[in-house]
Amino acid sequence: MIPLPIDDQQKAELVAYLPQEYAQSPRLDAWILGASHHVGACYFKKAYVYALSLMVAHIAALEARGSDGEAGAIASKREGDIAVSFGSTKSEGDDGWLSSTSFGQQFLLLKKQYSPRPQVTGGIPLRGFCGGHPIR
Repeated sequence: MIPLPIDDQQKAELVAYLPQEYAQSPRLDAWILGASHHVGACYFKKAYVYALSLMVAHIAALEARGSDGEAGAIASKREGDIAVSFGSTKSEGDDGWLSSTSFGQQFLLLKKQYSPRPQVTGGIPLRGFCGGHPIR
């Protein structure tokens, strides 16, 4: 078994942010592992666990939509004879897939809040590096 990228205290915090059906899922550890490939602790600093929880919820929500691979924002729903259609996210750049759930949209807002700002001095922004690698 692959160890989780967070400790027990961080996992408890992450679970507290999640909707109950996701927090209690047997797939939770798999979602955390998958989400950890999209969320950097150095980038989000104090908000890392919250950002990770948003990505976990986003992945879980996409998975809950079904196994047919449908993605995108839900464009319409119907109850009688069940019909759901999804909108396209291709025009929204590399982060377009995140706009398909409210959790992904919240993640994008948080990501924007934590994005590195331009430096006035023109020097190398050392705080923009984590472990010797540029923060992305």
